[in-house]
Amino acid sequence: MKKTEVLENQNKTESEELLTSVLGLTIKKRRIELGYSMERVSQISNVSRGMLGLIESGKTTPSIGILWKLSKALRTTIAEMVPDLFLRNPKVIKKEEARVLKLHKGNLEARALHKDENEKLELYEIKVAPGSYPLPSWFENQFEQNVVVLDGNLELNFRDKNYFLESGDSAIFLASDLLQIKNSADSVAKIFWVNSLQHDKK
Repeated sequence: MKKTEVLENQNKTESEELLTSVLGLTIKKRRIELGYSMERVSQISNVSRGMLGLIESGKTTPSIGILWKLSKALRTTIAEMVPDLFLRNPKVIKKEEARVLKLHKGNLEARALHKDENEKLELYEIKVAPGSYPLPSWFENQFEQNVVVLDGNLELNFRDKNYFLESGDSAIFLASDLLQIKNSADSVAKIFWVNSLQHDKK
């Protein structure tokens, strides 16, 4: 193995350990802010007390499924827990270098912000032009989604209900339940989208 490959693997391991540690501290801090005991969080989230202890102590990294349960129990969003991880380990992606996916003749544009090493979590900035847009069939293969509206208004159409989101609002849902995204305004809406893949489901 080349020296550069050894260094890259070492940096990757150190980075993963740091992210695990910071995530554990973030969850513990939020739990204490709410005045919850570990037992209380365990009951609300259906995550075992032992697993929660391992996560908070930085000994294990939670799957996206467990992270989703904890975000609901701690009355926060995955998006609010994740950013602190990347601030501790800066990574710069130039605008011209980012992967951009365009759907519906460019009216729905997704710019990739981050994709973790294990391909379990993807972060996107999405611009939605005025109009209604059904989701592509491959989207149903994704799993849990966390959406935060950064600018503008947006309507999410699900199988049994529609939700209208304004700037600053967020939503957590299963990809298979979302039928289409609708922007009724005259201007482009911008959202922050956290996507996890189906194979991460336990």
